[in-house]
Amino acid sequence: MMQKRYCISAGQLFAILFVNRSVIMLTHNTLLGGGENMMDNILSALLALGLNFVLILPLYFLHRRNPQENILDSGERLVGKPGLILLAVFYGLYFMAIDSYYLSFFQIFLNNIMEPLMPVWLIALTFIAVVCYAAYQGIEAVARTAGFALAIIVIGMVWIGVALLPKIQMINYDPFLYNGPKQTIVGTTLFLARSTGFTTMALLLPRVNGKKKLKFCIWNVSIYGLMIFLLLGMIGVGGSYLKNQLFPVYTAASLADAGVLERLDVVFITIWVAGLFIQMSTDAYLFMACLRKVANKKVSRIALPIAASLVAILSITVTRSLPLQKIFYGVPLLFTITVTAAVGIPLVLLLIDLVRKKKRIPAKTQEGEGEA
Repeated sequence: MMQKRYCISAGQLFAILFVNRSVIMLTHNTLLGGGENMMDNILSALLALGLNFVLILPLYFLHRRNPQENILDSGERLVGKPGLILLAVFYGLYFMAIDSYYLSFFQIFLNNIMEPLMPVWLIALTFIAVVCYAAYQGIEAVARTAGFALAIIVIGMVWIGVALLPKIQMINYDPFLYNGPKQTIVGTTLFLARSTGFTTMALLLPRVNGKKKLKFCIWNVSIYGLMIFLLLGMIGVGGSYLKNQLFPVYTAASLADAGVLERLDVVFITIWVAGLFIQMSTDAYLFMACLRKVANKKVSRIALPIAASLVAILSITVTRSLPLQKIFYGVPLLFTITVTAAVGIPLVLLLIDLVRKKKRIPAKTQEGEGEA
């Protein structure tokens, strides 16, 4: 039985997930979004919002059947020790890959805005050192920090959005689906591919107290609502100018001003750093949780800095290789591993659990008839 003092609240869990999703907002661009008409990505956000309520169902029903088990516990019970090892390795590598993805994106951003150029690899190494320390403090400490980060991010994004309002020009808004539905489909796939929230829930839900269903609904609606709000603001200000920008949210923030701040790009960077820190700290803790299922606490703590160093090396390598960037940032690869981790594996385990229960029920029925 999990002791209550080791649990976090549903509000804290979804604060972590909200902060993590902010990184997705800040790194969205036309190159990844599937086309130049960013208005279609508003439709993508609405589709992703609806699909999330469907895609969560395998994990929801699996957790409902065994609330005390996370995805690794269920895997061990249903497919044995070999299955547990495979799941632990897969999820551990998944968290390393997703952190390399976002950390490399951050380094590309720094390379584009910093003059003169400075060794951003040094920033990456410093960043992962802080992340390891945060992960060692436990998920409770990360959750408390996420509460502060959430306030900073919401205030910052709303501030940017409101500052953009006076500069909006209606002529910058293109019609929806002007070039067909392709961009909407690619954008939806991108939003789903870059979401690690379900995977985080798969490992943390047994340690969460409170109204999870309600908080999930609030989180899902609010995160995409904020995304649509930012898209409308930056499209209205930047228009076609954003089509060639690698970081259009940053570009739009640079064009805005708000009273004491002549430029809001500082706010943008603060939001990104806060979101990336919570994202990587959570993933580092979950990496240790995966390793503890097949080793022990001491091994997981020793392995974390090694894994974090590999994350930094991979992210640095990706930033210096265009061929690797095409593969690494491509939607198909990321979509496949994310959907497998968040939907595919919970669905398979749920089906196995349902089949085993059906087999047990007739056996008990036969025993009862024999005794009669």
